[in-house]
Amino acid sequence: MESASGSQTPPAATQLVGLARSDSRVADLYATHFPQLVALATLLSGGSSGGEEIAQETFVIALRLERQNPGYLRDPAWPWLRVTATRLATRWRRRYPARIAALGLWAEKLPSTQRLPDESVDLMRAVGRLPWRMRVCTVLAYLEDQRTASIADALGCSVKNVEFALREGRRRLRKDLGESYGLR
Repeated sequence: MESASGSQTPPAATQLVGLARSDSRVADLYATHFPQLVALATLLSGGSSGGEEIAQETFVIALRLERQNPGYLRDPAWPWLRVTATRLATRWRRRYPARIAALGLWAEKLPSTQRLPDESVDLMRAVGRLPWRMRVCTVLAYLEDQRTASIADALGCSVKNVEFALREGRRRLRKDLGESYGLR
């Protein structure tokens, strides 16, 4: 690469420029999507510490891939982030079963000005009590508005398994939360 003076730009300098662009791209995505990704990963993993770990690991992977291949993360990046976090949650669940805490317990430790409404905490706990695959299917379908085919692809199972998990998840949530939340 030649500079304006006609001399060659060292390859290392070209690589640094590429790294800076990649780092900047991932930093922008981090600033935009990190809170949403932590919330999703928290629901998938069953606890806030797992959610933060999964979200961080997702962005570490994104940075590595973007540095290796600038432009790897295309807009919109959220679907890639969501699928990667879902896959990491699957691995995280297998590696750290003892660390999965009951969903919603962290909410009780928040100052009263930051507490969630009781209905939200009840819903989070009810979703947290669902078996892992059922919880992931429910969260991705109803909070992330994903089709059953994309959920099946992310989890590596059949569409029928996802449909069953959603049906059973709705039944269990209806039973757990009952009439007080307008569920029949």
